[in-house]
Amino acid sequence: MKLIARATIILFVLISFSIPLSYGINENGDILVIAGDKNYPPYEFLDDDGEYRGFNVDLMRAIAIEMGVEIKLLPMDWLEVHRALQDGEIDAVQGMNFNKQRKEFFDFSTPYLLNSSVFFVRTEDEKVLNSNDFKGKIVAVQRSDSAAYILAEIGEIEVMFVSDLEDAFDKLNNQKIDAVFGNRLTGIYILNKLQLKNNIKIMGEEINQVDYGIAVRKGNTVLLKDINEALERLKKNGTYSKIYEKWFGKEAYFIWEERKYYVYGIIGTIVLAIVIFGVSVKWNNDLKAEVNKRTEELYLINQELDISRNIIKESDKFKEQIIDSLSIGLITFDNSGGITAFNQRAEKIFELNRDDCVGRTFQELGLDKFFNIEHINYCIQEEKGLNIEETIFNLKGEKYYYNYLISPLYIGHSKNSGGVLTFRNITEEKTIRNALSQKDKMQSLGRMIAGLAHEIRNPLTSIKTYLEILPIKYDNPKFREKITVQVPQEITRLDNLLTDLLDYAKPKKNHYEEFSITPIIDQTISLLESSINKKNIEVIKKYTSEFVTYGDIQMLKQILINILLNSIEAIELEGKIGISVYEVKDSVYIDIEDDGLGIDNECIDKIFEPFYTTKENGTGLGLSICYQQIKGLGGDIIISSKKGIGTKVSLILNNGKG
Repeated sequence: MKLIARATIILFVLISFSIPLSYGINENGDILVIAGDKNYPPYEFLDDDGEYRGFNVDLMRAIAIEMGVEIKLLPMDWLEVHRALQDGEIDAVQGMNFNKQRKEFFDFSTPYLLNSSVFFVRTEDEKVLNSNDFKGKIVAVQRSDSAAYILAEIGEIEVMFVSDLEDAFDKLNNQKIDAVFGNRLTGIYILNKLQLKNNIKIMGEEINQVDYGIAVRKGNTVLLKDINEALERLKKNGTYSKIYEKWFGKEAYFIWEERKYYVYGIIGTIVLAIVIFGVSVKWNNDLKAEVNKRTEELYLINQELDISRNIIKESDKFKEQIIDSLSIGLITFDNSGGITAFNQRAEKIFELNRDDCVGRTFQELGLDKFFNIEHINYCIQEEKGLNIEETIFNLKGEKYYYNYLISPLYIGHSKNSGGVLTFRNITEEKTIRNALSQKDKMQSLGRMIAGLAHEIRNPLTSIKTYLEILPIKYDNPKFREKITVQVPQEITRLDNLLTDLLDYAKPKKNHYEEFSITPIIDQTISLLESSINKKNIEVIKKYTSEFVTYGDIQMLKQILINILLNSIEAIELEGKIGISVYEVKDSVYIDIEDDGLGIDNECIDKIFEPFYTTKENGTGLGLSICYQQIKGLGGDIIISSKKGIGTKVSLILNNGKG
């Protein structure tokens, strides 16, 4: 009925109006320069041999013969075609959709095609009658085609994006999808090419119909008149039909059965309209106004669609440029683990070509040597992200450290469509971090030496005293009993102290495990006991239970030593250091609070910056290293302080492996 109504309106417009046409002029008798898109099959495209072919190419050459002129055909990028015609670098564009915006800059020939989008279904499918019947079904569209937006307006249709319509028709023919939605004439051309015209048919009405023809510069009336006359002659002598059938085939078999009743209805409506027109001038005037209104609406819709298509095309290019400009590697994958994108950085790292990667899995490309496939599957199945802090890539016989982040991708607001994996080389970063950490450890060790000297001297003094009086009291049984007990104890005490000291100073690889926090705190306090006693500081332990975390014991011990040394140095003489351990949800908190000098407000925001210090002999690395280390343990550090009152440091760790 929409086609019938449309035909009625067109009929009345044609009968009611006599529209004088004014066309442009080409005043040079030289070779006409005609441009077109270089990648728009079957209308116009460069084939594998670099030959410019297509429906528009053949038609333009036939028009040139009819006009008796020579032409030069230029295949160009589509956006460049528009500019070239406006700037007068070319005489005409051999094929362009009509819309209101373009008519402000160009004049158009008599349209020789009507472009539209349609649904293609299998021939045996009789259940689908209109676009609403595709709700809940799988419909394929070509990626970056505006057809997807039309389906979105219909709603509730599951859209599958494919690289081209050949792939879509193959899936439809093999019953992997329910329908294909795309350009009608392009679809007919591909079906003929694939010899599927008996297996697949067009179903339902055409959507988004728009006229298509030749465009010339505004005001070039002579050239436009010659083109229209030549085009009319080609239609009358049958040349146009032969060119059409060459590229699109005969459509009668394809759509007559489903459209013959529309045709009969249109013919009947035309006859009825002629009769009504003769007796109803007023109705005709009202109808003219309605036609103008509807035409304006159609122009606006076509203009918006054309702008949207250009925006999408430019947006896709812009996104690709952004992804390729990243200094990190980026790979995206779909729900089945197949790779969908591969940026230039990833190509360089793995020495792969992105065109060979798209559509293949990580295992097929050998990337499972670098990325844990269980992490990929976890992202797909659980729709959750993962941050792998450190892994090793063996590339060209060399070992490099990388970290990578996997995040889920969504269509709209809910449907998971796969994931994105980003990765970067942290080898240099790790080397610098390890060097700074070791340097800070050595500096902390130096700060402990003064206090440890007293701890070492005490057992040595006891041993020396026993040895000096040994010749005198050797025969005394009580003396022999004491020396056999106390001397080994002092030696063990000295050995434990030196073992802890060497264990702390020795460079080690990070070793992550699950361990109890409170014994590490007690060991650290014991290691610093001499410095604590020297200033008569009272350490208040506010923990009783065992709290478990997952991380590196030596790293946590170094963090505690740095913070406790800062607290000891902040207390001039006689003070308190409180240590609390408690759980909040999935985290364990270690609070270390002293009543020392405190930190100025203007300094508190800078204390984690490398080499920032307020101490006369400080390096400014201690808290900076602590911050990096606590982050390496998957935790956080918060410091609050008031000048003259004291400082509170909160270490936040995870409570076990989780």
